[in-house]
Amino acid sequence: MMMKTTTLLLAGAVASLLISGCGEDTHQRSSSTPPKAKAPFLTVDVTPSAKFEGEVSVYLGRYDDKLKDWLQSDMATDLNGDGYVDERDGHLAGVHNPQEVSIQVDLKQMASVLATNPDGLGGRSARPDIFVEGQFSVFDLLRYLVHIRPDLRFEQLIFPTESGRDTYEFVVSWDRNGDGLFDEADDNGYDNSHSKDWYARIKSHGGEQKKLNGSLDGKGPQGEAHYERLDQMWLQPGMGVRFQPFSTEMTQRRQWVQDREMARLAQFDGKVVVPQLMVNKGSGAPIVIQNLEVTAHDMRPDIFQPGVITKMDVFLSAYDQGWDVKFNYWPTLSTGAKVEHFALFSFDGLDSTVGRGWSTVYGEMATNGDFAAYQGHGEQIVNPGSRCEFHLPEKGGMDLLVDPEHCRLDWQFKFGGNVLHLMSDTWVMNQPVELVIAGYMSHYELWGMEEFNGEHSTQRDFSDAKDGSDWVALQTFDLPSPDEGSPVLTEQHFGWGVADCNECHNEVKQPLGHGGQNWPINSVDGFDQTQPYYCATCHGSNGAPLGHNETARCFWCHGGESHVPKHHGEASTQRLYQGDELVSNGKIYNNYPSDVNALPRDKFGNYEPYEAIWSAKNSDWDMSASFPDPYSCMTCHPNTQ
Repeated sequence: MMMKTTTLLLAGAVASLLISGCGEDTHQRSSSTPPKAKAPFLTVDVTPSAKFEGEVSVYLGRYDDKLKDWLQSDMATDLNGDGYVDERDGHLAGVHNPQEVSIQVDLKQMASVLATNPDGLGGRSARPDIFVEGQFSVFDLLRYLVHIRPDLRFEQLIFPTESGRDTYEFVVSWDRNGDGLFDEADDNGYDNSHSKDWYARIKSHGGEQKKLNGSLDGKGPQGEAHYERLDQMWLQPGMGVRFQPFSTEMTQRRQWVQDREMARLAQFDGKVVVPQLMVNKGSGAPIVIQNLEVTAHDMRPDIFQPGVITKMDVFLSAYDQGWDVKFNYWPTLSTGAKVEHFALFSFDGLDSTVGRGWSTVYGEMATNGDFAAYQGHGEQIVNPGSRCEFHLPEKGGMDLLVDPEHCRLDWQFKFGGNVLHLMSDTWVMNQPVELVIAGYMSHYELWGMEEFNGEHSTQRDFSDAKDGSDWVALQTFDLPSPDEGSPVLTEQHFGWGVADCNECHNEVKQPLGHGGQNWPINSVDGFDQTQPYYCATCHGSNGAPLGHNETARCFWCHGGESHVPKHHGEASTQRLYQGDELVSNGKIYNNYPSDVNALPRDKFGNYEPYEAIWSAKNSDWDMSASFPDPYSCMTCHPNTQ
C-alpha cells in the first residue's frame, strides 16, 4: 500500500560488565574462586544493557571521493618514489578528499520526538515486533530526520506487510540545493527527487583508529553499503550513517537478495534454515553443516523482542546440535571503539587469540565477491575489483546489466554486502541467508604488530632503540600450591587483592622484604626490575580472580578507560606517546600489493599520521617490563576452561 507523508501525519551506554578475568581488581577478603555459573557457551558472565543515548553522526547525499577516483585512474602513479601508490601520492598530485560537516543526532531527543508519533507509524520504533521499547532502527533515524528537516521528506511508504520483503520501502525527496523546491534540479547524476533508490551506508564506531578509513582498503569515508533491511538494523550509539541515492542497479540487487531470503523462509514453512554453515579452521577440510535450523536464544533482550533471530543464533544453534562453540564479549576497547557485543571466540576447540581469530561472512552464494576493490600495482593485478556481472549464472542469473561506472562507485569497496563490520549478536536474521562462513584468520601480519601469546614462551628486545641490547625471555609461570610448602598468601595478608606488590614492598615503605630491599629479580630471563607476577611464583596470586580463556592482548579490553584494572602498575596507567614513539605510523604495507594498505587517514580518507596518543604501556607497539602482557596476566589469572 502506498501512502503519502501527509496521510501519515494525519494518521497519527555503557554496558554493565560483570567480567571476571584478567585485570579485574578486588579488595574482598575471599580466596580465588572460579567465575559464577554462566551459560556454557560464554567465556565471561556478562549481562549487556544497551542504552539508547549519546549521538550518531549523519550525512546526506553521495560523497565526492576524489582520492578513490584518482587511485582508480590512469593518472595514479608513484610520485614520491617509495615504491607504492597510495593517498600520499594523490596529495602530491593535488588531490584531497573534501571535509564534510556531519549532522549530530542526539538519541534521547530522537526518542522523545518519535514518542509523539509524528508520522503515524507509532510512538516507538516502527518495528515493535523487532525492537523493545526504547531501542530504534536505522529506518527510525530516517523517520526522525524527515520530521525535523524541511529539506527531506517521504513521498511514499510501503509497509512491511505490503512490500513482500518484510521491510519498509520508501520514496524520498531531498532538497539538495536548498532552494526550497523538491525538483529535478536536486539531482546530481543520481535521483534525489522522488527517488526509490535512497538507502543507507553504515560505519561502525572505531574510536581513535585511522587505518580503516580508505575506500579501497577499509570502510571508506562513505561507510559500508549492504543489502540489509534498514528497519531491522539496530541504530547503535556512536555509529555513522549516510543516507544517499544509489544506482537503480543497486536497488534491484538488494531487492533480489531480500526476495531470495523470503523465498527460502517460505520453502522451510516459516522456519529460519541456513542451507550451509561452513567453518574453515585454517588447515584440513572445512566443517560443513547442512540445513541448520536456527532458533532464537534471546541473547540481547536489552535490544530485541523475544524470538528475534540474529546471526549469533546460527552458531548457538550449532552448539545445540553438539558442536563446541564459545562466545566472548568485547566492551569499549582500549582504542576507544564502542563495541559492547558478544563475539565468536571458539569453534570445535579452536580459540581466538584476539589478533588471530574468527571472521564471518553471511549472505547468498551468488553475492560473495559483489563488493571488491581493485588491488594491484602496474602489471601485477591481485584483484581487478567487482565486475558486477550479475547476469552470469554463478552471480544469480539476473536480467540486469550494470553500468560500469555505477559498478565502480557503488560496489568497488573493500567491505560491503556479505562482509560488514556488524557484530553477530545484533545482526538480525529473521529471514535466512543461504551461506554462513566462519574462517580463522590473522591480523598480526596485516597490521604489522608482533604476536605475543601467553601459551608460548618467546623473546623480546626491550631496548628503546630496538638494537638488540636488551633481550629478555617472556613466559607464563605456574602458581604454587600451599601443599608444596610455598609461602602462599591468604586473605589475612594486609595487601590482599592488590596486584602491584611494589606499592607497599619497596625501599620507602614497610615492611621491607627478603632481608631488606632485596626482592627477588628474574635475572635468569634477563630482567632487572621487580615484577609482581614473579613474586606470585612463590606467594600465589594474592586473591586475583581466575582468567576467562584469553591468551593474548589483554590490553585490548583492559587498557583503555572503560575497564582498566586498578593497582596494576604500568598496566593501570596511561602515558602520552608522540613522534617516533608512534611506530604504527610506519606499519603500512606487509605484502604489497596483496594486502590492504594500512595507511593512517582522517575520517575522510586523507593521509593523516598519528601525532599523539594516550595509551597504556601494554599495547600492540609497547610492553611493560614489570607487567608484560599477556604473561603477567596469565600467571596471576590462570585460565580454567
